[in-house]
This record gives sequence, C-alpha cells and structure tokens, in this order.
Amino acid sequence: MGLGASVAGFFLIFLSVPLSYGLHRWRRGEDAETFEQFLGSKTSYFALIAIAALWLIPYGLFVLVPFVFLLSIVSPAGRIDWKEYRNERLIAVFIVFLMLGLSGLMPCDQPRSPEEWGEPFAKENPYAPAWPASEQFTWILVDDLDASNFEVVQSLRIRTPHQFGIFSQVESSVAISSFLGLENERMRQAIDIVDERVSFIRIDSDEFKLEQRGDAQEHTFRPSSGDVKMNVWVYDCLATSGTNSDGTKIGEVVIAGVSGWGGVLDLVVIVRPVFHDGLATDPFAETLVSIWIDSVV
Repeated sequence: MGLGASVAGFFLIFLSVPLSYGLHRWRRGEDAETFEQFLGSKTSYFALIAIAALWLIPYGLFVLVPFVFLLSIVSPAGRIDWKEYRNERLIAVFIVFLMLGLSGLMPCDQPRSPEEWGEPFAKENPYAPAWPASEQFTWILVDDLDASNFEVVQSLRIRTPHQFGIFSQVESSVAISSFLGLENERMRQAIDIVDERVSFIRIDSDEFKLEQRGDAQEHTFRPSSGDVKMNVWVYDCLATSGTNSDGTKIGEVVIAGVSGWGGVLDLVVIVRPVFHDGLATDPFAETLVSIWIDSVV
C-alpha cells in the first residue's frame, strides 16, 4: 500500500497542470490556447519540471514556490506574462495546492515496531491531526529495577506532501511541525501518560509547551546494522498550568527520524520525565533509538 499510495499521491500533483489545461479548454472553447502556451510560453512544461523536482530539492515546496515565483517576475517579459495569463496561472496554482493537500491524505503503512518493546500500548493517537496522514504506535517502557524510570516512546510514519525526496526531509518536516505547532498536538497523548505516572505535579495536556534546546545535533548511533549518523532534536517539556510563568520542567523529549522516498518519513519521539536517570547519562536516548533503527518496517 505504501509505495502505491506514494506514487498515486505524486501523480495527483503532477496531473494538476493537465487538469488546469482541461479546465482552460472547457472555459475558453475554440479560443483555447495550446498546452504549451496556456500559462505563457512553455510555462506549463516548466511547471511540470518544478513538480518533478519535489523528488530532488531539499525542503521541496518551500524552496520551489518562492524560487519559481521570483523567476517568473524577475524580467519585464515575465511580469507582462503575469498580467496576460494571471487568471490561468492562479487557477493552476490553486489546483496544484489542492492536489498537494489530497496527496497528504494518502494512507501510510504501519510505523517501525521493535519486537523488543512488545505490543504497543496504543496504536492510535486521538490528538493527531488528520492531515498529513500518519500512523503511530505508542509504548510505555518501564525499568524493571525502578518503576519511576520510564519512557513514553512514539513511533510514527507520516506523509510529507511538501517533499517526495529524502534530502533534508527530516529537517524540513521537524521545522514545519515546530512552526505550525503540530508536534504539540501529537505530544498530548504522551503528556497524558506521563501525568498518570507522575505524582509531584499535575500536568494538563492542554497546557504545556516544548522549548528546543539549541539546534539539532548530529549524533552517531550504533545499531547492530552498523553506525548511523542522524540529526537529533532535544526539547524541554514545560507544564504551564502552575504558578511559574515560565513553566515547570517536567521532562525532556528526544526526536530523531529516517527519511524515505515517496513522501513518507519515519520518526521516533521519546518522552522521559525530569527525574529519569538517562537524562544525564544518555541524553539522546541512544539505546532506544538504535533499537528503533534496527526494527523491520
């Protein structure tokens, strides 16, 4: 299902330009321009090339859109084309974004699920946004010798409709998620679990925030399959429902990911309470991330 859905999602976007041309012919009838000309001289071909570049360009849509727009207005001839073909271009842009939104709803395969962690505590996240499509498993991993040492681990497979290639895919997705606040919604399930197991402070999953601790750091993980260099993001998790206006630190969050072709991405999110021993000895949760990397999808 995963590969077929990825290909179908891309072709939805790729077909936006032919669909725009079909709408142009329907609207204009006998006065319709040729496919090569209806957006401006050869602009339709350039648009198809730009869509295909979603497989290659880091950050995908967020680099291509401003680049293509600036390229189209930098010359006097380009500005004249915008005046002449503005309506057709705006319709084409609308259809491209519509299809891009639909491609983000294509179903995903199940996320990575290490056998060592057993059966997931939950296979759904009621707080996860409907777009982009995703699948998520959640585990509660408890230290056999100290029940207060526990982790809430989330394994996700998520669509990245803005980018179908692997180059900087994890970085772009984390940046977009942080900018839009999407990670806070997905984190609410983990916060509810931590709240059930921590007694010294009540944590409202509606009243918390994540503060990133510096930039992402490159770290070498050592799973059994061989060393892997990955960027890792570490956040302080702060409860904002108390008297401290800056928030009370209740734990730390580690995020790492593996890129995938076709607009899908694997992420692992590890939440550990503030008193967890590993915050000092294993700040990047290397053991858990290495097991997750080794797991078969």
